[in-house]
Amino acid sequence: MNAFAIALDSIWRHRLRSVLTALGVVIGVFAVVTLTSLGASVRSYVQGQFAHVGATIVTVSPANPGSGANKHPRFAGAPGGAPSTLTVADAQALAAAPHAHIQRVSAVADIPLTLGTSPAASSGVAVSGVQGPFFKIEQIPFLHGRFDGSGVVLGYGAAHTLFPHVANAMGRSVYVGTHAFRVVGILKKGSGIAALQSNREVFLPIGTGLKLAGLSTVAEIVVQANSTQNVNAAATAVTQVMTARHPSKNFSITKESQLLSTVTSTVSTITTFLAGLAAISLLVGGIGIMNIMLVTVTERFREIGIRKAMGARDGDILVQFVAESVLLALLGGAVGVGLSAIASSIVAHLAGFPGGLTVSAVVLALVFSILVGGVFGVLPAMRAARLMPVDALRTE
Repeated sequence: MNAFAIALDSIWRHRLRSVLTALGVVIGVFAVVTLTSLGASVRSYVQGQFAHVGATIVTVSPANPGSGANKHPRFAGAPGGAPSTLTVADAQALAAAPHAHIQRVSAVADIPLTLGTSPAASSGVAVSGVQGPFFKIEQIPFLHGRFDGSGVVLGYGAAHTLFPHVANAMGRSVYVGTHAFRVVGILKKGSGIAALQSNREVFLPIGTGLKLAGLSTVAEIVVQANSTQNVNAAATAVTQVMTARHPSKNFSITKESQLLSTVTSTVSTITTFLAGLAAISLLVGGIGIMNIMLVTVTERFREIGIRKAMGARDGDILVQFVAESVLLALLGGAVGVGLSAIASSIVAHLAGFPGGLTVSAVVLALVFSILVGGVFGVLPAMRAARLMPVDALRTE
């Protein structure tokens, strides 16, 4: 304890130099803890968003025969992807299949037509063709009306884009291409990942949409299992039905749980990589501590000589200077953790997901700070410990 008391007194007497010395550690700990904590928050947020909706969904998407490629749901028909051979008849066959684990089925088609409040207007809002079960599969509740198979349903954001000054757009008309449709439903505003795209879309009956666009295939087929425990069984049943209808296997089956695993794994990898880069600044901070401690040893030759003349052993001097180095790094780490707590909360609030420090990140950063202080403080401490009392006392 005496060594740390002396170290603390020395740090206090040279406050400005100590602050500048610890700055590298502050920055390093701040970066590591902030990135690691935000990465953990993002993983938790994504898992929470998929927990209810995605946990029971199986998606059938186009794929090149034999490629085994998995396309992300809602991007199956994107340019550069495999051409779709999926049809509404495939969705009907899945819905009619005698498999208890398949609860609901809906085909989904991207309708490449303009949408606006007049035939000549274009709002930039996307149009999708769906079947009735789609909204229950995706768990998107209605604010007004319902999907009756005749008119269109507006996502919450799409309703405000098309009718910005209208409190309730029910009964209004919108044009898909040059064809007018009555608004028969408006969806509630969704905040989760699964609802973000639906907020900005307009939905119409898939048969009508395909006919207007001159299409015969759909972008994907979404299937809901009857429980999270039966997702694998539902996926197996879907594969059997689709293989019977598409012997060339020009489709891929994706479970949302697989997508979740990929996303969380990617976030973890990126977070670890960035935290590793940030940790380099901790090493730079350690070098700064070593440089200052070497200067400190030179300035305190007489103090070291007096202590040795009064009976201090080499080990006592070594511990004193290592303690000062460790204390500098630990104080820098504590300040870095405090700043990280503030920054993480602000970023999480602005991004819209729960934030906060993770205990593992804080403990790891503080332990690493102590190690940096100890490792880079050994050389200056050894120099101080090896001084002969006579040589030290001669120094002016």
